[in-house]
Amino acid sequence: MRADRLNLHFGLAPVVIVLASACAASPPPEPPLRAWPTVRGVHLAPAIHPVGVDEFEYLAELGVRWIAQTPFAGADTDTPRIQLEGHPRGWWGERELGILALAQAARGHGIATLLKPHLWVDRSWPGAIRMQGERDWRLWFERYEALLVRWARWAEAAGIEGLCIGSELDASLAHEAEWRHLIRAVRSVYGGLLTYNANWSHFEEVPFWDELDAIGVSAWFPLTGEPRPSLESLVARWQPIRARLARCAERVGRPVLFTEIGYLPREGAFLRPWEHDSTRAPLAPECQATGYEAIARVFFDEPWFAGAIFWEWRLVEERPPGWDRLPSTPLDGGYSPRGRPAEEVLRRVFRGDLGLPRPAAGERIPRP
Repeated sequence: MRADRLNLHFGLAPVVIVLASACAASPPPEPPLRAWPTVRGVHLAPAIHPVGVDEFEYLAELGVRWIAQTPFAGADTDTPRIQLEGHPRGWWGERELGILALAQAARGHGIATLLKPHLWVDRSWPGAIRMQGERDWRLWFERYEALLVRWARWAEAAGIEGLCIGSELDASLAHEAEWRHLIRAVRSVYGGLLTYNANWSHFEEVPFWDELDAIGVSAWFPLTGEPRPSLESLVARWQPIRARLARCAERVGRPVLFTEIGYLPREGAFLRPWEHDSTRAPLAPECQATGYEAIARVFFDEPWFAGAIFWEWRLVEERPPGWDRLPSTPLDGGYSPRGRPAEEVLRRVFRGDLGLPRPAAGERIPRP
């Protein structure tokens, strides 16, 4: 492990799992738990053009201590093809050069990076990937492992603090042996923190949590069809989900990390929050803010909760001459809280102003 990564300070408190006495007789999972720091983070939307360093001054003032970045690789839903060279559109923020520049700029402001390689499936999503037979699954895992090991080597060389080994690959979870082989191949070349981004509907079915450092959840849980629910209503809707997540953390001895979570600033944002094309619903920025606060109040003081990476944050890009210096896409209806009431909620949550535990200053990220 690179010494400079070991010595970085991010002002984050380590998460400790508290196991119930009823499970005391069960042996701890192997390998031993690697402590994941408390995560207060945002997922960066891919930037088309380079981004100025002052963006990270803004994020640091907001209280952000982690960012997530997503390089893409093309894939099919029913063949083992995986395009190892990346997403065909090739935006600056999706290529190695841009990812490295953003990670280095973030590190200079005390912000760590979670790298989340993602399979891009045209007109579909990774959860739809299902091979036609065992031969195709074998080829698929060979190619996917090659992709992940390549990114793991790159992340180690770049000093990236965390790596997500997959996102929402629901049908692949039945292949436990292949996943364990992949994780060990990644660990052989990468010494940072590892997680997997499980779809909200499948986090209890992941058979290899014991080999990772956190239970990553793509937390797009449907909560309510109310157009403008109250904070109290959302907090109540989260309770049975909170209980399931707590049981999972206790069972496998790993903290829960929301690797993705967010809401559109629109009415009805909580029924199918993963549906980003909801432009017909009336704008309601207060719904997004209320959703953020409910997450903080339900989860951020739980000893088994590692934190959340909110989807998503639009960066200000250095556009070519003649372009206005504005965020990369319009903010009228997307997920970014920038410039909305939800941004102030994030500031209060991340800086400890909601009566929730304040992150300890000057603590290192614990390492294996």
